[in-house]
Amino acid sequence: QKVLDAAKELGYQKKKKSIEQTSKPLSKIILIMCPFLSNHYYTTLVHSITERAHDYGYLTFVAPTLRNPSTEQYYLDLMKNDLDTAGIVYLYPTSFLPEVNDMSKQIPIVNIGDKNDEITFDSIHVSSSKPARLVAEHLISLGHRKITYISTPISDIERSRSKDDCVSIRSLSPGEYNLLSPNMLEYSSGYNLTKQILEEGTDSTAFVGYNDMVAFGILDALYELKYKVPNDFSVCGFDNIPMADMNRISLTTVEHSIEAKGREAVDIIVRIRDSKTKNQPRSFVTKLEFEPFIVKRKSTGRAKF
Repeated sequence: QKVLDAAKELGYQKKKKSIEQTSKPLSKIILIMCPFLSNHYYTTLVHSITERAHDYGYLTFVAPTLRNPSTEQYYLDLMKNDLDTAGIVYLYPTSFLPEVNDMSKQIPIVNIGDKNDEITFDSIHVSSSKPARLVAEHLISLGHRKITYISTPISDIERSRSKDDCVSIRSLSPGEYNLLSPNMLEYSSGYNLTKQILEEGTDSTAFVGYNDMVAFGILDALYELKYKVPNDFSVCGFDNIPMADMNRISLTTVEHSIEAKGREAVDIIVRIRDSKTKNQPRSFVTKLEFEPFIVKRKSTGRAKF
């Protein structure tokens, strides 16, 4: 009693038991692996994922890797040290597919991107050939027979593999479909390569950008060199990001439900976590494909002969 009285007099208090946490710090975090945020395609996806995550009481952590494998590896190692992470959403092809395939057995992982049969976890994609076919059919219907396709760096993309699918639609020979793959990213690819092509001379009547950002660079180069779109050249992109609909841009492009894909990715993660909470074995993997469609605007017109 003397000890207790002395403790009270001196202001000591019995240590209170800490409230047991119902969840660990990362259990409410969905990690979003994206290459960069300068492309509105990725920012639109991130926004959609974040909104949907909030609906379920989750938060998001965005990891722009700049397509640097060592940076991606750092984040993967971080996740391995805390397997209670709510989930991971990949917005571009991982550099460590076998490792990520293995991780998906412990952490819900969803890939949003081009179709890849080597992915063993859940994925949301658009067929790489369908968007290209839509663009090719549209341009061919306008009389274009010689088309220049400008991509991002070839090692980083899937959609350029559909080149042969595009040209086969109307039996165009591969020589009439020019593919250029640079060392630059996105807008700069479109801008610099288009200027180079025009200065060297080209018989193409249409340009296709790997995505809308590349197409914006193509448009800027054409306008700077005083060409008129679509009177002199037609231009197409892929993704239908919000800027494509601006009146001064009015880009013909392919829509493939960016926001819906972001929402679906979160829904998949939540379903996986719910099944684990209920100790229900998961006997399936989701492979969801969105059907693309072309949005025709003012950047495409009849071929000039």
